[in-house]
Amino acid sequence: MKNYPLVSFIILNWNGKKWLKNCLPSVMKVKYPAKEIILVNNGSTDNSREYVKKYFPKVKIVEIKKNRGYAGANNYGVKFAKGKYLLFLNNDTVVTSNFLNTLVNDLESDKTIGAVQPQIRSLINKKLLDSVISYLTTTGFMYHYGYMKPWSKNKYQKKMYGYSIKGACFLMKKEDYVNLKGLDEDFVCYVEESDLCHRIWLSGKKVMYDPSVYVYHWGGGDMQVMTKDEVTVFRSYRNRFVSFLKNLSALELIKTLPLLFIFCEGYVLMTLLHRKFKLALGAQLGILSVFVSLQSIYKKRKYIQSNIRKVSDKEINQFIHKNPKLSYYYYFFNSPSKYKD
Repeated sequence: MKNYPLVSFIILNWNGKKWLKNCLPSVMKVKYPAKEIILVNNGSTDNSREYVKKYFPKVKIVEIKKNRGYAGANNYGVKFAKGKYLLFLNNDTVVTSNFLNTLVNDLESDKTIGAVQPQIRSLINKKLLDSVISYLTTTGFMYHYGYMKPWSKNKYQKKMYGYSIKGACFLMKKEDYVNLKGLDEDFVCYVEESDLCHRIWLSGKKVMYDPSVYVYHWGGGDMQVMTKDEVTVFRSYRNRFVSFLKNLSALELIKTLPLLFIFCEGYVLMTLLHRKFKLALGAQLGILSVFVSLQSIYKKRKYIQSNIRKVSDKEINQFIHKNPKLSYYYYFFNSPSKYKD
């Protein structure tokens, strides 16, 4: 690559001083000459700011007094970015020195790619994958392909398109991010990166996984956000419905929402039978809350369908849809790492 466009790292931090001690040294070793590092200190109270100022003075710190969630804090950080490209990076990652050159080259050489993710391996078990790419299924749930599988298998060593990257590490053009209105701050967290990826696809660009480079992510040991706590479950279920109502065509909504509703209500019933009443309540309230927000959802849908959509669902479904075996849904709610792709 003769020219090196500026890349702005956007590293979100909330009380993550313990993670920064591994993340930032790895970022400093990245062999890419044109980069700026922005740490969005999202209401931290653990002296993260003081630690970074002392040991990493070249890092630009953007301070937020109150936690704005993943979506709001990243959007705020982007306002300070000067780069052509944005590299979104979780603070519990460790990157490799050569990964960025490859990702930038992917976007520079193919203008049809809207976002690219490297292979993300688990920091908990470095022989396993945290993320390859996620596909959309006919049930409305996502198929997290490659999750906690050995990265050495050949089927995970090829470039592929998919519905969504994982928010832990991905690169996209700042211009695209701004034109797509960034992450939806009403989501706060969960499903927000998939919602953004859906808009990337609607804009006529693709979402790609490039396994020729990799980073590590600690969070890969806890994919089961669906059963973490009632607040997480509430947001996961609510945001899933909201994203589809915003992004899918009328025909795809008719095909997707009934089955998604049945699966979600099945989860509510399952958690009740296991006497996990708070989780059941969180999921049910998440589903019902969608009806309260229909007016604001409709406004967003109208904008997306009129101003962002450039291609039909039929054109993109061949890239974003993949249905796993039926057993996947059992493992999804119980032990997702045991499912065999």
